[in-house]
Amino acid sequence: MKLSDKERKHLEDIVKANKWFTFEEAEKKIRKHWNSFYSKNDDYLSTQRRQLQKIIRSDIKGTYLKINNRKPTTTDEEWFKQNAYKGWSRNLFSDNKIEKLHVFPKYDYLFKENEQSIVLSALDDEFDDIEKSEMRDIYENLYGTPGKGKTKYLMTEPYLFALKHEIERREYPTKTLYLLPHSPKEITSKFDQANFRKNIFIKIDSLIDEFALKVVNEVKAQQVARNGELDRYEDILNFLRTWNDIFPQVINLASLEKNNMFKQFLEAKSKLSKSFFFDVKENVEKEKLHSKYSFNKIAKISDKDLKKKIKNSIYSFENYTLSNLELLMIEDNMLSNQASNIRHNFSRFLYQYLEKNNADNLIFDALRNAGIKDI
Repeated sequence: MKLSDKERKHLEDIVKANKWFTFEEAEKKIRKHWNSFYSKNDDYLSTQRRQLQKIIRSDIKGTYLKINNRKPTTTDEEWFKQNAYKGWSRNLFSDNKIEKLHVFPKYDYLFKENEQSIVLSALDDEFDDIEKSEMRDIYENLYGTPGKGKTKYLMTEPYLFALKHEIERREYPTKTLYLLPHSPKEITSKFDQANFRKNIFIKIDSLIDEFALKVVNEVKAQQVARNGELDRYEDILNFLRTWNDIFPQVINLASLEKNNMFKQFLEAKSKLSKSFFFDVKENVEKEKLHSKYSFNKIAKISDKDLKKKIKNSIYSFENYTLSNLELLMIEDNMLSNQASNIRHNFSRFLYQYLEKNNADNLIFDALRNAGIKDI
């Protein structure tokens, strides 16, 4: 099927709008730290060339087979996780072999219009991808053939950006919560004294209070991280309120409030404004253990078995508490990530809105001070 002149012109506009990288150029960018200060030996990311090519091939093939298309059964929560940081995986069975395909997330919303995540390769002809084959021909007509013959991989800046994040995610996997419970050894060491039964409740309370304090500090840190995103929202809102008063003909809040994107922005800000809360329930646990290990109930239990029971009780409580906290933090991180995406989209809309309303440089300077640059 041959593309029409209009379709070819659209592809040409995309090719011209993007900055392109050969595989060799992309590989050099990937190995360097985002901050050049830390990129002394180009060893920030160490994925081997063969593995890097395998990741790209898997992404191309998975995209062609549309494994990243949303299924009717996919919930909004699952869809956001996949779009934000998980991606999409599927096992492909062919020639009695299993090939695991993975399409990693792209972040095109961070770039300008027509700047898209695109990778061109010899696979385009193999998969009969007419648009990409045509795009590669347009590129070579405009800029020449990079290297000899057909370039193995040629990618745009948004694709390289997403690829680098994917390699980083694989090499430096993140964990939401690094706080650990007291180890069994730490717990039993508190009850090593010969007369430990006399102070059993003091020791139990001490361990639980120490653990609870660590959790409280973790919750505070989570709130501080969320406040960082909330501050960015406040900066934008303060900008809108201020300039609505000064130049209502350029920035009109009443008009903006009818816009769905601004409504989403305000809804996300409202959700961020609610405090991150987690109840350790340490007092409930202490009461429970005081009852469980009261003098009458432990009188006939040997010291060895008693220490083991106490160890299991405290360790189970702490482990269970941390599991619940981590689940809550994952949900909260999703909320913050969603808010960040909404803020990026609204920022792009706001910049274009001001351009259409012929805002002057003074307003754009104030917009940059509010954290929105030329996007």
